[in-house]
Amino acid sequence: MIRSSSYTIIFGSILSAMLLFFSCSNDAEQIKKVSQSEQVPRLLGEDIYITQSEYGNVLLKVFTKELVQYANGEKNYTEFPQGIRAAHFSTYPDTVSFLQANYAINFNETEVWEAKGNVIVRNAKNEQLNTEYLVWDQKKKIIYSNTRVQVTTPNDIIYGEGFEADEQFENWTVTKVTGVFTLEE
Repeated sequence: MIRSSSYTIIFGSILSAMLLFFSCSNDAEQIKKVSQSEQVPRLLGEDIYITQSEYGNVLLKVFTKELVQYANGEKNYTEFPQGIRAAHFSTYPDTVSFLQANYAINFNETEVWEAKGNVIVRNAKNEQLNTEYLVWDQKKKIIYSNTRVQVTTPNDIIYGEGFEADEQFENWTVTKVTGVFTLEE
């Protein structure tokens, strides 16, 4: 003989299992949305020093206070939120070019870099570019800006609204020149 309390326990267990089963059904699209909104960086780093060499010759030195790399789903970039300093060498320590910026981002798939905030680029000819925004297109091997720029050479200071150069900042042009000042000794 089964008592009514046993029926209550069995019925309660079956009801709980059914509620749990039906409440746990998941929509695949909803899961995808949640997982994409909560993407976490693949790589995080602080005070990063990178040295790239080839056959024992130092070609590149990079320093950043913070590096955040995403490589999942729609996000596929490396970010330098606290700025970057990079020096490219022909033969160490002979610097070919130097770049610093308050912020930088590298879009890995398109091979395009953006530098923002107090961007400074120098070359071996003692020329310097100052701007607030600069793009480096690695595939085209050029750097350019569509914002206000200042290029300082040993003889002149050139102001303009745009700039384009090879990636070493050796052959360059300032577009929409707004002023030229000649420096005298």
